[in-house]
This record gives sequence, structure tokens and C-alpha cells, in this order.
Amino acid sequence: MLAAACAAALAVWLTTAWLLDVADGAPAADKAKIRVDAVRTGLAAGAGAGAAVGLMLAFRRQRHAELATALDELDAAERRRDAAERRITELYNAAAEQLGSDKAPVRLTALYTLERLANDNPRHQQTIVNIICAYLRMPYTPPPADRPGPEEEHRERTRRNAARYRAARDNRPIPAAPLPHGPDPHEEHQVRLTAQRLLQTHLHPTAEHHWADIDLDLTGATLTDFFLIGCTIHHVDFTNTTFSGDAVFGGATFTRYAIFRGATFSGDAVFGGATFPGSAVFTEATFSGDAVFLEATFTGHAVFFWASFSGDAEFDAVSISGDARFSWATFSGLADFGGAIFSGHAEFEDVRFEAVVELESATVADAARVHVPPPGWKIETVEGGTGRFVPAPSPGSG
Repeated sequence: MLAAACAAALAVWLTTAWLLDVADGAPAADKAKIRVDAVRTGLAAGAGAGAAVGLMLAFRRQRHAELATALDELDAAERRRDAAERRITELYNAAAEQLGSDKAPVRLTALYTLERLANDNPRHQQTIVNIICAYLRMPYTPPPADRPGPEEEHRERTRRNAARYRAARDNRPIPAAPLPHGPDPHEEHQVRLTAQRLLQTHLHPTAEHHWADIDLDLTGATLTDFFLIGCTIHHVDFTNTTFSGDAVFGGATFTRYAIFRGATFSGDAVFGGATFPGSAVFTEATFSGDAVFLEATFTGHAVFFWASFSGDAEFDAVSISGDARFSWATFSGLADFGGAIFSGHAEFEDVRFEAVVELESATVADAARVHVPPPGWKIETVEGGTGRFVPAPSPGSG
């Protein structure tokens, strides 16, 4: 700014000096007029330069004012964001603490508070899902199906009242009513079903509030009638998880790894139409009911080492692009691999089929690869270099 003012003053001085020099060499009659014009021109130039400097100063003051206003607005916005973040943190910390309450309504309120926070704050969705999963991982025993009916509860109250009466009659201390040990199991069952439903609802891509790119860590959890039908999950870990009742993952997509190592399925396990872009690990999993993988797609490896299938195992039309590993698995019921396609390495070392097995319509994409068919079976090369499973002739059968 100072440099601009100096340049303007220098320009005025030079202009005036030049006009005065011209006046010195002019005739006497014109000399006075030229000098007056020089002074007038200098004054006009000076006024213009002054006005320009004034405009520059005004512009500078305006810029400083705008910059100060912008900084104040930025600071205010930052303070509002900090306050909102602190409020969110306080709310989900309070909700997480409420999940430890022995009162079912308090725990339910905590879950719905977490749901609302996740819907309104996508950046916190994974953290809130982690809290819900941590709750479901807490030790839990499902309540017995035969809950005492009204008559049994009435008899129990009558027994306690009679004991209190006898104690009062005999002048003895009145026996205290038995205290409940922890949350009521039936109420806790409903709370946990609510937690599961929140995951089922918001992990579905068509949900009004879809929680996207979510990981689930339910290691060692006990889940009851757990459904993730058509849901999309990034990474799941169900290591040593107990699925009480049915577990239904039909049409689900596991965009990364799906770990079911050591999981126990007491009811039916349904993975029909599910998609596994990453590896799917079912090592040492126990399927007590039917295991349905009809038309499932495994882009990565499918690992079923030492898995136990007590019911029917349906792998009809399954597609496995990675390696398919069923070594040392046990199939006690029907093992149906009809129409299965193994594009990678097919490994069935020491597999036990204790009932009917359907493998003849299963194929491998490359018969030249080293495959390990199950005992009593072989892979026969067909046109195009593919292969199909066929019964192997028994030793000494010609």
C-alpha cells in the first residue's frame, strides 16, 4: 500500500516538473498560462492519486473486515461441531451404560437411542454397531421354552405366603422372598431380539436408513433366530458363535471375509443365494439342522475343514471360484452337490458320507489341476478339459 502511494506521488511530481520545464522554454506571453496549467494538472493528478490511494485503503479495510467475519464464522462452526460431537459422545456413552441396567425397559431405551444416533450420524454407525455387538457377546443362556404358566406361579406364591404365615405364627423370622439372579431371562431374550432386529433392519440395502460398509464382530455370541436376509455386510466374524434356532443369511452379501470358524447351528442354517466375494471359513462348524447353500456364490475360498453336518447339506448349483476345501468333514444326512461348479482346487480328503451323496453332476473347471476327490470317487475328464465326479470302481472289481 505504501509503495502504491509513493508511486502515485512520484508520478504527480514528474508530470508537474515536466510541464514547468516546458513553460521555461516557452515565449513570455505563454509562460504564465503554461505554469498555471502545470499547477492545475498537478493538482488534478494529485487528487486522482489521492482518490486511488483512498480506494485502496477502503478495499483493504473491507478485505480485513470480510476475513475477520469469515474467521469468526469458521470458529463458530468449529465450536458447533465440537459441541455436537461431545453431545453425541455423551449420548452413546450413556446408552452404553444403560445397556448394563437390570431393567429391560432401560436396556430397550438404550438400544433405540443408539439406533437414532446411528441414523442421524453416519460417521458413528460403526462405533454404535460395535456397542450393539458387544452387548450381544455378553454371556447369555436362552430361557427355557416352558416358562411357568399362571397356575404354577399362583402355586409358588401360595407356598411362599404359607411359609410367611407359619414363621409369623411361630415367632420366627419371616423368610425373605428369593432375589432374582440378574435380569429376567425372558425379558433379556426380548431385548436381545430387539438388538438383532436393529442389525437386520439397517444392514439391508433398501432400508430407509442403511448402515453401509459395516463390520460385525459377534465372536462367541449366543444368537436366537438370527436373520440377515438380503443384507450387505463388509466383514463378519462369527467364530465360536452359537446360533440358537434358525440362522438365515439367504441372499446376503459378505463383501470381505466371512468367518464362521467353530460356529454351532442348532437349527437350520440357510445361505441360499448368498454371495461371498472374499474367503468364507466354516472350519469345525457344527450344523445340527439342515445346511442350505443352494446357488450360493463363493468368489474366494470356501473352507469347511472338519465341519459336521448332521442334517441334510444342500450345495446344489453352488459356484466356488476359489479353492473348495471339505477335507475331514462329516455328512450324516444327504450331501447334495448337484450342479456344483468348482473352478479352483476341489479337496475332499477323508470326507465321510454316512448317507446319500449326490456328486455325479458336480464339475470342475479344469480337470488337469490336482484335485482330491472323496473316497470312492474320481474326476473324469470331459470335452473342453473340464471334469466331472464319477464313482470310482472298487478295488478288484474288474
